[in-house]
Amino acid sequence: MTQFTPEERTLLEKYVTSVDDNVFAIKGLPGIVGSVFARYSRAKGSFRKTLVKEFLKEGVIDPEHAQQLIERILIAYGDDSVGELEGANVSFEDISNLATKVIQDRRIGGSPIEQSSRYVVYNQKDEQGRWRYLRPKEIMDSAHAETYEKGMDRVFDIYDGLVEPLTKFYESKKPLEEAEYDVKGSGEKQKFADLSEEKDQKAFKRTYKFDLKTKTCDTIRCLLPTSTLTNVGMFGNGRYYQELLSHLYTQELDEMHDIAKKAHSNLNQIVAPFVKRAKRNEWLAEKRNAMRSLAKELFSEEVETCQQIDVQLQDPKKSANSQDPLLLETLTQALYPYTELSLETLSKRVADLDEANQKRILDAYSGDRKHRRCRPDRALEAGYPLTFDMVCDFGSYRDLQRHRMLTQQRQLITPNLGFSMPQDLIDAGVLPLIEEAQQICEDLYTKIRKDCGAQAAQYVVLFGYNIRWTMGMNIRAAQHMIELRTTPQGHPNYRKVAQLMAKAILERHSWAEQLLTFTDYDDYTWARADSEARQRVKENALEDKLQAETQHA
Repeated sequence: MTQFTPEERTLLEKYVTSVDDNVFAIKGLPGIVGSVFARYSRAKGSFRKTLVKEFLKEGVIDPEHAQQLIERILIAYGDDSVGELEGANVSFEDISNLATKVIQDRRIGGSPIEQSSRYVVYNQKDEQGRWRYLRPKEIMDSAHAETYEKGMDRVFDIYDGLVEPLTKFYESKKPLEEAEYDVKGSGEKQKFADLSEEKDQKAFKRTYKFDLKTKTCDTIRCLLPTSTLTNVGMFGNGRYYQELLSHLYTQELDEMHDIAKKAHSNLNQIVAPFVKRAKRNEWLAEKRNAMRSLAKELFSEEVETCQQIDVQLQDPKKSANSQDPLLLETLTQALYPYTELSLETLSKRVADLDEANQKRILDAYSGDRKHRRCRPDRALEAGYPLTFDMVCDFGSYRDLQRHRMLTQQRQLITPNLGFSMPQDLIDAGVLPLIEEAQQICEDLYTKIRKDCGAQAAQYVVLFGYNIRWTMGMNIRAAQHMIELRTTPQGHPNYRKVAQLMAKAILERHSWAEQLLTFTDYDDYTWARADSEARQRVKENALEDKLQAETQHA
């Protein structure tokens, strides 16, 4: 064990939780701890000795010297993993829902938490009295700027106007006096009339109010466009942020570039050395353009429609000929984001291509690499034992996309795959308003796609429209995702997707039933009711504990 002088011990207490234990935590070293770890990985001394000897001067961090050490470490070691030892919290606020998906496409090394469309009513206006949706540069600089704002304003007017009627609709279906919640934690549900204590009555009313609100949010979120502004909080390591920034810089849309610049500027104040190499990847941008052109040439912008939620488990053994199945799957996945075809249809088309055209696809996707950092997109991750091709509403996709132990790719968001219409909107008698919002979206989409491009046109698509996307995973990832996303409090649409995934797996691999034990196949009208009641029980228990501690003190 390293021995420290009394002065060193006093100094180290600022930065480590223990000066003596061989296991300890580090504190108060933002932007530097990763470099200390990297340095001591090649030094004889311990972390604490390295910190005292090389990073502190006259009892405090020497920022200039530390910066020089960091630069030397990164140059000398050339190891990207050094960036994984340093992290930062970043808040991305007032960005579009489309941007959140681009950010969350990069999952390894980052942990996001996103403002929920299931619990938040998006009927707030900004300081200028405008509805809170993005006004993208690509559209606002075009002839469609006024039409876009007028259309989006009307969609938000409809959304806002439905909040109160839908809440009353659900109140009529579940009046307070008929509602039942276990707010006492006894294992049995109570009605409001059964409660005599004021604390329990308040808990019941709060649960009831939240129950109606979340049910309303779940239903009318189908009207929100992808341009709706939202917030994402993120913790990530330096390597993650470098990859994320490069990813954003390489996108086509101006919003993504703006987010990258702002994030880069702020990260430079915390983990500057680890995001230094972040920049637009011109090689990758060229590859994406080449793939887009090649897909258009080979498939003439065909659109394969599917007007309902659909889950298809692909069969890797099923092949039209004796070609290398991994090659066919890789080429199919490479083309997938640039088409509007299902994975099965695309796979057959690729198999039918001659060897020369298959080689063109591979070359367009990953050929002519300048150095090892010229890495193509995620098609090279093909070959999972479970690969799903799915169609579901964009709102559900938002919730399912964030899982980490898998590979996912999506196609462009369009209104071409139908709209997942909640039955409650029809029963509530508001269908004409929903159809008006749909017509606005579809008209805008056609105009903006023609003049501003397919990327920008995504901003007008409503959450209720379906998106096609693929997920590859192993059985462990499937177990985690399916059991998590079929819990009773889940949104009914993404619960249906997860249930269909489970059924598709078991149809082909019956032995997996014991691995999917906690898959819930039931339907729940009031998804959040029981979990919200449990929350009241926990809150009351905490309140009782705090009161007891106060009285004891």
